[in-house]
Amino acid sequence: MRNRLQRALAMVFFLALAGCATYPVNPQLIRYDLQSGYRFENLKAPGNSDSLFVILTFSGGGTRAAALSYGVMEKLRKTNIRWKGEERRLLDEVDVISSVSGGSFTSAYYGLFQEELFDHEKFEKDFLYRNVEGELIASLFNPINWFRLASPTFGRIELATEMYDREIFRGKSFSDLINLARRPFIMINATDITMGSQFTFIQDQFDLLCSDLSGVHVARAVAASSNFPVAFTPLVVNNYAGTCQYQEPPWIEQASKDLLANPPRFNRARIARSYLDRGERTYIHLLDGGVTDNIGLRGPLVAIHSNDPSWSLLNKINLKKVEKLIVVVVDARTNPKTAIDKKPSGPGLTTILDIISSIPMSNYSFDTVQELLDTLNQWRKDRDVYAGCKGILQDKCPAAQMPTKALNPIETYGIYVGFDQIKDAKAREYFLNLPTTFYLPNKAVNALRNIGPRILDESEEFQSLCSFLECRER
Repeated sequence: MRNRLQRALAMVFFLALAGCATYPVNPQLIRYDLQSGYRFENLKAPGNSDSLFVILTFSGGGTRAAALSYGVMEKLRKTNIRWKGEERRLLDEVDVISSVSGGSFTSAYYGLFQEELFDHEKFEKDFLYRNVEGELIASLFNPINWFRLASPTFGRIELATEMYDREIFRGKSFSDLINLARRPFIMINATDITMGSQFTFIQDQFDLLCSDLSGVHVARAVAASSNFPVAFTPLVVNNYAGTCQYQEPPWIEQASKDLLANPPRFNRARIARSYLDRGERTYIHLLDGGVTDNIGLRGPLVAIHSNDPSWSLLNKINLKKVEKLIVVVVDARTNPKTAIDKKPSGPGLTTILDIISSIPMSNYSFDTVQELLDTLNQWRKDRDVYAGCKGILQDKCPAAQMPTKALNPIETYGIYVGFDQIKDAKAREYFLNLPTTFYLPNKAVNALRNIGPRILDESEEFQSLCSFLECRER
């Protein structure tokens, strides 16, 4: 009789536990305020000059991506430069880091803990050399979690979020980033399933939802960014649009009339306005940021092309705040060998999921990188053409003035760090066949940390930059 009572009480306890289990709700924004929140404009830059503007983008790819981006960060930390007569580390000049999936672990950790990223007892122990995947799988076999997962509002992604929050990011929220108020500006990117668009954990994005990002734990953003489809359930964000006196930026109204004149801008406005319809979009569901942009470059590209973003690079260039723009794309894309084309039978479900979640993203990434390089090259051509025309006019007609004003002449550097750049064929094949997982052997992690700096050193763009900045390794 006693045993039956104990079992009954245990069942009641677990059922109650399942009923209480739910996702952490993002807080509502009391009042829309452009002067507060996690925004680029609110971050200070001690030892950093706007005139040398550095953007890093970190790709997805699990521990492989985290280790490759970590190696690049180590390289920038060891590289001293001279700019405006002062010597400093190249790392100190980084203004923005935009990341997805595995790369978001590195960017978020650096944003929160700065130099602790390079402490052997910190990031390396907390994540890089840790079997995170094994721990996540083990959590699924915990009987208590079986009952929690029975709740319709508590999915596998919540178990991952709890683990990241407790073991890696120490319970820190975006309020900690706001209070730190230091660059770089960390842009952690996920994917809005409904719109098929990028969703970035910055206050500008959360303004549309009338939600206060400061109350969101950073681990939750990283979990959304690395939320691999099928393996995890979508991460949910509540939408409170219409409750905080949000004022739509003028560009959205303008862009809504630009379907034929500027389709990409029209689409950005369409996506932004979708969040304002709380009746239709009460909850926003997020998956891995790599689904829409596996190298984290789309957001920075918009800032380079357009005046619309609050941290627009185009505005800063026109205002002559930026003299040299450096964009370093760290891409852990792989190209594993497959035998599926050697036999008539179709691949299994696991193989298909791996293919559709990687190959289309890789192809899209190539296009995005090319768009960046084309933009920077066009700026160089425009600058040279303008200077040439101005020289001819002054030579032939000294009193005349050029009819149009040129874009502020700046130097640009687009640097790509990817395994395709590895010259040795055997080494290149090794890295291109590393798996996407949240655990790699120590040997593989060490190799990834070493190859990033080597690719940088062999990059002609990086060599050109270092020649101008008088780089020397500490």
